This record gives sequence, C-alpha cells and structure tokens, in this order.
Amino acid sequence: MPKIVCDGVVVNYHDVGRGDPVVLIHCSSSSHRQWRALWELLQGGYRVIAVDMLDWGGTGAWLKKNQNLLQDEAKIIEEVAKGVGERIHLVGHSYGGTICYHFSLTAPKKIKSLTLIEPMLGWLLEPEQDAEYYQELFAVADNFLRMYSAGKPEVGIQNYFDYWNGEGAWESLDEEVSNYVLAGAEKNSYEFESIFKGGRGLPDPEFLTHPTLLIGGALSRQPPLRVLKILENRLPNARCHLIKGATHMSPITHSDQVNSIIQNFIGF
Repeated sequence: MPKIVCDGVVVNYHDVGRGDPVVLIHCSSSSHRQWRALWELLQGGYRVIAVDMLDWGGTGAWLKKNQNLLQDEAKIIEEVAKGVGERIHLVGHSYGGTICYHFSLTAPKKIKSLTLIEPMLGWLLEPEQDAEYYQELFAVADNFLRMYSAGKPEVGIQNYFDYWNGEGAWESLDEEVSNYVLAGAEKNSYEFESIFKGGRGLPDPEFLTHPTLLIGGALSRQPPLRVLKILENRLPNARCHLIKGATHMSPITHSDQVNSIIQNFIGF
C-alpha cells in the first residue's frame, strides 16, 4: 500500500480508481478498511483515497510536536491533497468528521464537497442552551479520561464503546479487534480532549460555503443529532439525511444506504 511521510510520521493509505478525488477519513478505533464498500462503489468513476489516521491502522503515532492534534491530523489530509493536485470530495465519520470539519475551515479552497457523518463537534454544543446534550457527551469523554488516568483504560473503553454501539458491544468483540482498540487508548485520550477544545480559533460554521452533506442514524444518540441540526441550520449550503433504523455506526451497519447517498451527493 502507498505511504507518505507527514511531519516525520509514516502515513498509510489506500488509493484506487481514477477521476475526481474522494478522500475518506475513518472514525476512532478504526482504520481505512471501514470504507471498503464505499471505495468499491466509487472506484469506477472516482479516485478514492482512504487514509489511516494517526495511531490507527498502518500509520504512526502522534508525535505531539505542537500539542494540537486536530491540526496535525488535518496536515495529513493536506499532504494527501497535494498528491492529487485538485479540490477533493472529503468524507469523515465521527472523530474522522471532526478532522474533516477542521480541515475544511482551515483549507476551504481544497474542498469540492464535504460529507460529515455524525461528526464529534462538542464545542458547537452550548453548555447552557444545549446543556443536556453537552453533559451527556462530556460524561462519556470524562469517564474515559478518568479511567485512563487511573490505569483502567478498558473500563473507559467499554463504556464509550457500548454507548456508541449498544449495550454489550464491547464484550461481543473478538479478541483481535478488542486488542486493537485497547492498544489505541492513549490516542483516544487525545481525541476526547480535542472534540471539546479543538474548535478554538476556528471560523464559525457559516464560513463553509461549499456543498455539505450531513448524515446521521435516526436512532442515534441525541448529542450528535443535535450537532447535525446545528450544522444544518448554520451551514449555508447543507443538506441532511437520517438513516432509518441506524445509529452512530451507520457507515458500517447501513453501508448500502449511506454509500448510495454519498455517491449521489458527490455526483451533484
């Protein structure tokens, strides 16, 4: 598989097809492989690049050179975009959507379209106006950070994994997958901090004028659905789809519906 070096970190990615470039950014505790069905659908008409982000898949760990995780994750997208030489369709899920949102605000001229699938943008939730949603999402992050600091990362991981995937989801994982997720506990700690602090210094959502697709699961948790509603109301050129019967992991559990919506959207 192709690799690039970004700020001293070896970055692994999958590159297939020809045409307008589509860059895919996976959720936390995952890898580029979560997008296999989507790249197989798109590769006949697009060049699809699915990236392993910092400390996941085949990409190296965050070196913490400037203490801004989202900025360093966005640099990876920037480096990939240099290689295609034109504007990109950018797709991100969950924490991957957080990265994509950050990149779009800091490098808008590189974007042709943006697809955000339940992005973790805790900083858009007002602690007072959206107190219920903010506190629910913050409680998940705080639980993990406390358990991680206490040397009990698996307890924190089980809590957040079941929160997003349903009760008993962590216990149902096979050993290989659970070991992979557990090995990323340190990276999780930085990601949880970023979803609340990463918006500092960024422009307001109204700054994003390119076509934006928002996707959520109709049965998902309320905090990410509230974030989608905020984005739908504030982004000048956004449309929103909720996938019937789906929750936060819709790109995996309802990939056919999600991928079809994305294909139609980027085709304009």
